[in-house]
Order: sequence, then C-alpha cells, then structure tokens
Amino acid sequence: MELSPYKTLLNKLVTLSYHNDIDGLLDHLLPEADKDTRYQLQAEVNRLTSPCLRVLDLRSLFPEKCQLVRHQGLDHMMPEPLVRRFHALLKDYNGEYTRGLYEVLLAELAALRKLPAQFNSIPWQLPAQGVRRKESRLRFVTPVVLHLDNDETLQGNTLDISANGLLVQLAQATRLPEQLGVSFPELAKQANMSCLAAPSRYQLKQDTADLGRLKMQRADESPDSNHALSEFIKQQRPRYGLDAEDIYMAVQVQCWGQALLETSLSMPLFANEKGELIQALTNRYNSKLLTAWQQENPGDLLTTLLSPERILYISQQPAQSTLLYSFVHQGKQQSYYFVASLQELVQANSYAAFLSEGLRAGTLRCYYINIHALNYNNQIADGLDLQGVRQLQQLKWQLWLTPLPAPTPPAAEIADGFKIQQLASFIRPLCQQQIKTTPLGRQASKRQETRFKLQSALELTLGGKVIEGCTEDLSTRGIKVQLAEPVRLEVPCLVDVHLTELNKRSPQWRLKTLPYRVVNVSSNSTVLHLRIEGPEENHAAYLFLTALFEQNQDKLRARPEAHHTPAWLIWLCRQALQQPPSPIFLLGRNEAGFYMQGAIANLQQPSLVSLLSDSHQQAHFSRLVSRQLLQSTFSQLLRPDGRTHHFLEIWTAKTTDTGQAILLVAPDADRRAFLQDTRYHSELRVSLVVINRLKLRQLNYMVPEWATLTQTSLHKTQQLEQQLAELALLSQVFDITDMVQPSKTRAPKPAPLQG
Repeated sequence: MELSPYKTLLNKLVTLSYHNDIDGLLDHLLPEADKDTRYQLQAEVNRLTSPCLRVLDLRSLFPEKCQLVRHQGLDHMMPEPLVRRFHALLKDYNGEYTRGLYEVLLAELAALRKLPAQFNSIPWQLPAQGVRRKESRLRFVTPVVLHLDNDETLQGNTLDISANGLLVQLAQATRLPEQLGVSFPELAKQANMSCLAAPSRYQLKQDTADLGRLKMQRADESPDSNHALSEFIKQQRPRYGLDAEDIYMAVQVQCWGQALLETSLSMPLFANEKGELIQALTNRYNSKLLTAWQQENPGDLLTTLLSPERILYISQQPAQSTLLYSFVHQGKQQSYYFVASLQELVQANSYAAFLSEGLRAGTLRCYYINIHALNYNNQIADGLDLQGVRQLQQLKWQLWLTPLPAPTPPAAEIADGFKIQQLASFIRPLCQQQIKTTPLGRQASKRQETRFKLQSALELTLGGKVIEGCTEDLSTRGIKVQLAEPVRLEVPCLVDVHLTELNKRSPQWRLKTLPYRVVNVSSNSTVLHLRIEGPEENHAAYLFLTALFEQNQDKLRARPEAHHTPAWLIWLCRQALQQPPSPIFLLGRNEAGFYMQGAIANLQQPSLVSLLSDSHQQAHFSRLVSRQLLQSTFSQLLRPDGRTHHFLEIWTAKTTDTGQAILLVAPDADRRAFLQDTRYHSELRVSLVVINRLKLRQLNYMVPEWATLTQTSLHKTQQLEQQLAELALLSQVFDITDMVQPSKTRAPKPAPLQG
C-alpha cells in the first residue's frame, strides 16, 4: 500500500501515539478509512516508533564539522545543523531515538549533501580489501564489565558484538592493559546464557587516538561462552545484523579497483622469477601503449623496454618507483632502441642529451614503473582449476607500467659536436619474446557451441581403471563430468568414455569406448572437462548428440555460457590492486556538482599520500585541484575530439621566509626556475594528475561478492548501484619531482645491465 498520501497524518499519529490509543486517534482523524488502511497505518506507526540502534557517524562526509552527541548509549557524530534537528525531533518522539527519527535525519542529510560543500574529504581505502570481520556481528548495545588484574572493574557498553570480537564504548577514556576479562551481566540473565556472567579473556587492540572506544578480540577458548554468543547472534541477526555493511564495503572497494583497471593508463604486467614477462592485462586504452612496442604481435617487444635483467634490478628495491625513458632511432640499415632509467642517465650525466635525441627522433617516451612480489599459496590454489594453477604458478613479480607525457628537456645546452653514438651504452638488443595479453572483462568460453544441462551416468576408462561419474552438461564437442571422488591424472590425457545411461536408451548408436581428451581439471580434481578426440564426422558421440539436441530443443534447458570470468583472472586483478600505481581519487557527479566518492591509498608513496591528506588523515583532492579547475577539465573531456585523458602538472612549494604554501598549475619556464631556487623556496614537489572520464556502461565489474550482497541486502545493492551510476572521473596522482630536477637526484650507482 502506498502511504505517501498519509505522510502528514502519520507525522501527527507518531507524535500523539505516545499518549493516546492509535485506534481512537484513527477514529477521530480518519473515520472513513477501511480496515486494511487502518491496519497499514498502525503497522507504520509501530515501525516508526520502534527503537533504532544505527549510529550516525558522518565524519567521512563532514570531517571538520562533526560534534559528539550521546544518547541512550549511542555516540553519534553529526554536523551542527543535524545536531539541532536531532534535539528538536527528540521532543516529537518522546525523547527516544527511533526509526522514524533516524529516517527524518537521513532525509535532512540528503538535503545537506547537495550544498556546495560537497567536494569533501573521505577516508583512504586500501584496494582489494575484503571483509575484516569474517564472523557475523550485531549492532547491539548491552552493558559489559571489564575485569582488570588488580580486581578493579570498569563499566562499558558494547557498540557491536560477535562471537570472537567486541567494540566497547567507555564513559571515560582510560588506558588499559593488553589483556583483560570481559563479562556480560545483562546477557547472562537470558536463558541458556548464564556462562557469560564469568569473565572471558580478551585481547585489546587499543587505538591511541580514541581510548574511549575499544576493539577487542577473544584470547581464550571458552566453548560455553562461544556457543552462547553464537546462538544469540544467530537469533538476533535478522534485526541487528551488520553482515550487509561488511560485504557492501568490500564490494564497493572492489568496484573502485576495477574502475582503475579498466579505464586508467596504467597496465599490469606479470613476470616470472627469472624476470621474463609472461602476462599482460589490457583495457581498451592500453592498446595505445602496446602499439609503441609491437612488431608482429601486440606486446612482443615490451621485453626490449623491460628486459629480464632490468626487472630483476628493479625488484631489488620494490618500495621505490622507477622512471624509465626510451626512444627509437632509425639508422640507415636498422632501428636502434635506447632505454635508460632516470638513475642511469643522472649517473652518466646524459639526461639532457638523451631527452634531446629522443625528441629529435620523435619517439621519446617516458614510463612510471612500480613493482611488487605476488603472494601465491596453496590456499588460493584450492579455488582454481588446473589451468588457473598453471597460469599463476609461473608468476613471481607484478609491475604497473604507466606512460607519462614526454618531459621537457633541461635548459642546459648540449655541447657542440655531440653525436648519438655517445649514447651507445643505452642501446638495448631487440627482444621478441611473446607475451600473452589478456583483455579485462569477460573471457570467451573455450566451448563456443551451445551447452545443455543434462545429468546422465557414464564411465571413464583410464589406464585400465574404470571411474564412474555423471555428466553435468553436454555439448556436441565436449562434456563436463562430475566425479564422486577426486582423481589424479596428467593433463592433457586421453580417456575412453562409456555413456552408460544414454547407451541403454539408444543402443543402436554404440556409445561405448568413445575417445575423449581431458583438457582441464577443476573443483579439487572432482570435475573433468573433456573434448572429443579425432574427426567429428567419425565420432559417434558427436553424431548422436547433434541429433539429440536437434530433436529435443524444447526439452533440454540451454545453458548460456558464451562468456565467463575465470577464477585465476579475478585473483590476478585483485593481486595487481594490492599495490596500486599511485594514489587514486574517484569522483562522482550529480545535479549539485562534483563530490568525492572514494580514495585509494598507495602505501609505497607515504609522502605523497601525506601531502594529499588533511589533519584527520583523510584524502583531500582539493589540496591539488580546485572545483573550478576540475569542472574545466571535465568539460574538455566531454568534447568530441577523442581525448580520453587529461594531464595536469601541479607544482607545490613553501617560501623559506614565511613558510607560505604555493600552488601553481603548469607554470612557465621562469616560474619553474624561481620555484627551484632553494634560496626562496623549500619542499618543492611536482605532481602529475591524470584525469579520465568514467562511464558506467563501459565498466564490467568482476566482483563475485556482488551476488552475496544482493542476497543479504537489496537496499545496499541499490545504494551501491546509484553511487556507481554517478561515478564520473578517476584521477591518479604521480610524484614526478625527480623528472623535473634530475640534477638534484641522489641515486646510487646502478649495477651494470647485461645486454
């Protein structure tokens, strides 16, 4: 029933229901209402007046404007306008924090977020972050007693509770020991929960910034209390559960990372332990990067830019980023590839000469490179098929390769008589190792023909041993077989298949001793993927299944699997996002303008993240880019000129006498020289901001948790879909100070590269 026409009436009923009977109020205020309408109105009033336990913590939206509001054991953090509204609403709701009051505050918050202060700061997030608390937890407030070693006790209240963890609020901030006992006096009064009156040992994970809010984890094994808490959480989970919030945060961060993978200029490359490039994940923009290094096949010359020796050398300092320069010089008989890092050029005093020759050749390119080790273990292999395990076992290193605009050569002039032969030490031999390029998104299935869902018994003969199984799906050229027990075999291998059940129904086809090849194994060796062996026109199973499917299209349910996302590709994408190439900002846009939606931190560049953070350690994009500049950049990306990315070179420094901060966007040569003069300025930093436009319809999120979120909370799924629909821009920030000041770079002498 639609209750919006009764909105004004409901507001009156909620206020009067605390002191009057609802039936009498409806008789007086709405005498003509039918029985069903009266029932719906009474149910809505009961819902709006029921207690609410959701905490309103808005520090992520209004970090510098929130005030602490304590009411009925809950600590809210709200800006001053909502605080005034909160206290005013308490008078209408009989001094109680109810669902109706909570929903009114949410409506006020939606109006407040549309104000110009929407270009806000938000907490940094780490990419590919999963659910922190694996067990179910409740937003539940109940008294707890903290037992210290000197027989002292402290009173507190839980903010959320799980079988192995607690979040406790104390009345006063107190420094406590690492371990202490915790008892639940009120919960112990309930049936079958008396064991909670005895204190259990908990490990304290205390945050020095907030000593009044304690994070605790169970430190001892207490089966009785663990069982009691687990049963209590199971019973109360439908009303107070927080699982949806955990999954929502995990899915949200995964979607942000996927937007980075599919739209940014950066490209993930994967190498083995010898430094040889094996795998490259590409999006629709990376083709431009590969074009510069292709000969016969895309990407087969990347090993000229990143030789195994160079990759192993870079891997010795994984915490540092590398700037790599290259250009191609066309000689009389052949092409020469020049490749050198910034450190090598500074050490050889050849930076200006290298850049000048590269610009003269018209092929100068610059790349920003990050590297980190892959973490592959047996636990990950359990969820992969045999092909996925083979794909991942050979990988050791992951690199982010990001093309940057060609730098301006230094003002210092090159000596007369300079010849390109003097750069011969930076010539790299031509390498043509084949690199496998995998486009992001859904992969084409290896079985292109239509599959049909059909369960039928069969037998496999391998090395004289007969193995019983059941078909899971069938196609004219392949079978997916489910085995009762795991089997060990070398893939690929040949097996003889006997379709026992189908052979009984159609003995004239002789469906025995059919040659098949095992092409893959999955589900811990309990699922086999088979393909017919030999010519199709002579294969009895191919002829039989073709006739069967043609005559039974209406009886067999087709299984559309033209595309799928392999588990190994999902793992590889998440592994790449563990260390992003740079700090990332994601911005949404609605009718009120731009606002910060997400920020991904880069742990390898703490100084840059610190520059982009405010005093609350939150991401603050407006420290570099103003709203007006962002709007101008967005307008340029909307032009139909094919431009996908926009670069902003931003210089920041402080005056040496007053310490005043200076910020300039793309300064001219005179201003650059003035900012580089250490007599007048200090703490010079040059940041390159790469901004690209996002379109939701062009993104293909590979997030398996999305289905789980939809099952757990449809409201959270709809909320996330709305946020992603507003996603407008993705911005990466690179520290290129060394690029504009190569002479000031203090780099150790690099080890000579062989080649």
